[in-house]
Amino acid sequence: MQHAIKLALRKLFVKGQYTFTRTISLAVGLAFGMLILSEVFYYYSYDGFYPDADRIYTVQSSFKRDKEAGEFENYSKVSGAIAPGIKAEVPGVEAATRLNSIGTHLVYDQLKRGYKAEVVLADEHWGDVVPRPMISGHPAKILASPMACMVSSELAEAMGGDVIGQVIELKRYPGKQLTIQGVFEALPENTNYNYDILVSMVSITEFFSWDGSTNWLGNDRYMAYVKLQPGINPNDLAPALRKMQQKHQDIERLEEEQGGLVLKYVLKPIKCIYKNNHKDMLVILSTIALAVLFVSLMNYFLLTLSILVNRAKSSAIYKTCGAQVNNIRQLIFVESLTLFVLALTLASLLLWVFKPFAEAQLGHSLTASVNPGVLWPLMGVLAIWLVLMSYLPARYFSRIPVATAFRSYRQKKNNWKLGLLALQLVGASFILTLMVIVTLQYEQMRKADHGYDTEGIYYGATTAMNGSQVQMIINELNAMAEVEQVSLGYSVPIRYASGNNVLSPGGHRELFNVADFYEVDEHYFSMLGIPIIQGHSFANEMASTNNVMISQKAADLLEVYNNWTDGVTGKPLTITEHGATTIQGIYPDFVIGPLSRPDDRPSVFFYKPQHLFIQEKNEHPFMSMTILVKVHSTTQAGMKDKIAAVFNKVLPQKDAEVKSLAEEQLISYADEKGFRNAMLAGNFVILLITIIGLIGYTTNEATRRQKELAIRRINGAKMSNLVQYFVMELQYMAIPAVMFGLVGAWYTASKWMQNFAYKIPLNWMLFLMCSFIILLTVAAVAVVNYLRIGNRNPVEALRYE
Repeated sequence: MQHAIKLALRKLFVKGQYTFTRTISLAVGLAFGMLILSEVFYYYSYDGFYPDADRIYTVQSSFKRDKEAGEFENYSKVSGAIAPGIKAEVPGVEAATRLNSIGTHLVYDQLKRGYKAEVVLADEHWGDVVPRPMISGHPAKILASPMACMVSSELAEAMGGDVIGQVIELKRYPGKQLTIQGVFEALPENTNYNYDILVSMVSITEFFSWDGSTNWLGNDRYMAYVKLQPGINPNDLAPALRKMQQKHQDIERLEEEQGGLVLKYVLKPIKCIYKNNHKDMLVILSTIALAVLFVSLMNYFLLTLSILVNRAKSSAIYKTCGAQVNNIRQLIFVESLTLFVLALTLASLLLWVFKPFAEAQLGHSLTASVNPGVLWPLMGVLAIWLVLMSYLPARYFSRIPVATAFRSYRQKKNNWKLGLLALQLVGASFILTLMVIVTLQYEQMRKADHGYDTEGIYYGATTAMNGSQVQMIINELNAMAEVEQVSLGYSVPIRYASGNNVLSPGGHRELFNVADFYEVDEHYFSMLGIPIIQGHSFANEMASTNNVMISQKAADLLEVYNNWTDGVTGKPLTITEHGATTIQGIYPDFVIGPLSRPDDRPSVFFYKPQHLFIQEKNEHPFMSMTILVKVHSTTQAGMKDKIAAVFNKVLPQKDAEVKSLAEEQLISYADEKGFRNAMLAGNFVILLITIIGLIGYTTNEATRRQKELAIRRINGAKMSNLVQYFVMELQYMAIPAVMFGLVGAWYTASKWMQNFAYKIPLNWMLFLMCSFIILLTVAAVAVVNYLRIGNRNPVEALRYE
């Protein structure tokens, strides 16, 4: 082995071995391939860190409005009584717990220092199902005590370390003091449900107007987790779950009253939630990563096998001196291993250099991927890679005949080289075309009309303010020359809305669910540029408090369900949580959330004049509303800070957060942007590797046929004709290869775009353009390299004849 290592190191750094080129090609492919594959394995590692994770399941509501309808719709949250009910009523359940998010809040410590944290209510059984290692405290005791909480180790460290006994309060709920009684190890990034503070469930009435933790129906805001006993199949629990519903929900009567509604509960493995929600993305990322690794490997084979042809005499000498086939294969293996180690080291260096960029695109730190669920499969892929890059060249080199080698052995045919190069071009055309499609889809979503205006609109919450302070802010904003309009509401369209149900006349049946944006004032619709297509706006003098504005989709559904033929405006309507109201007008449906994940429900807004918003804020200080500000188009520079300064005048901690609606809309497409950037990087990598392979092929081919080139030139052939001949020979291989790549890109893009309600057309011109780019690149590289080699003195090629 030592002798093989010496020979390998001696050979690798001899001129003509393309060591640098092969290392760069391998390193770039490995860096990108490892990054994307680790992301795929990272998706599969979600929530696998819990003890007995294979036995932990989330409880989801599964329903359809009509029993004759097709598939069930699943909702990830349930009512408060479901988790403890399953533990009590369903055999085979070892433990159950529920979590109820309060949201992301600014948390103050005793010194009024602020920390942003995700706050969740949890019951005392949290440690039995989804525990975290405890640094201090007893979770069952803490989560059963009113106004007690536990904080993560990260938050505790930020607060100074020794936090047990300290009192904290949420900015939105001043005066509601929580006592820290425990510290748990912070959750890793690969979790579906993150939190920094766990508050005891028995404290729920301090943060919500009523306690819904014992609801069997409605108030579906609880994440429910169950741990099954060993050997229990979750599908076998369906009859017991149905029996529980019959006992506590009177489900059969409810389904009959609702005219065909079917409601059941299903158990989903906690480890599969994230990957099941990103199936298509996983397929595409895996395809991209494997395509890059494959092209990189093909390029390595192309260069390595071309080099080994020129080392045929070495193989013959080794055999003549008594070397066995295994000895020769061992030599090539050591060379490949050395190159692999060099390439892996360089790839790791590249990942370290581009770490900030990679983390920005992936949305998590690279260190989060350093877990057994990622490292072991990644090491397996690298081991397969090493075996392939070692075995095939070693087998080829060891089988070169001794007698043939001493007769100046040369490959007479280049078909195998063309085959390897063709595989690279398949990958290059696949990645380029897919990258163009993803980029166009992203740009269309980003620039599409969402049905409302965003430019020049800013908004901030009224947390920790009273009504008079809100009024003061409105007055100051209206007095600013840059401000065009100020409005009050509870949300903005880019954020998802909670839901309520529209009832039939008489209230006997729920017709459909709506995205409920709750109350807005008289300026909201005009500020966002949402037109009223029927009826009149809230700014009209005929508007009445609690009147409702509905989207066109809601109007269409009402006409169908109620057999209304004379329109819907002016008609009475009953919506859960709001009671009886009157339809004041109809507006066009707009995009709720981002276009990549739109909420397709019809939407509603209720009317509340500004003075009533102020009055309610005085009566309920914990209620948080949103102040929207529209500025003139010519005065947007620095307006976010100016508006925040007005908010800070009434906030003692000067911690107002003002957002731009246009920026938030752009941020909502962060996943698509990251995917687009990953495609750009993959395209760059695979084209770079392909160009390296193309240069290697044309160089070897020109060298192999240099005597033919020389004779043709001496006989009067023009260089342009010779280059054209060689390039066309190359294009005969490139054209079908590119076509295969285009077919793969079309199929993959079609599958990916099924996730979007709005999508670009896959026009044939797009594929034609991508194929032209690849073929032009092939021709350009070939022409340059053939000209460089072909312009050498013909005498040099024939001097030994």
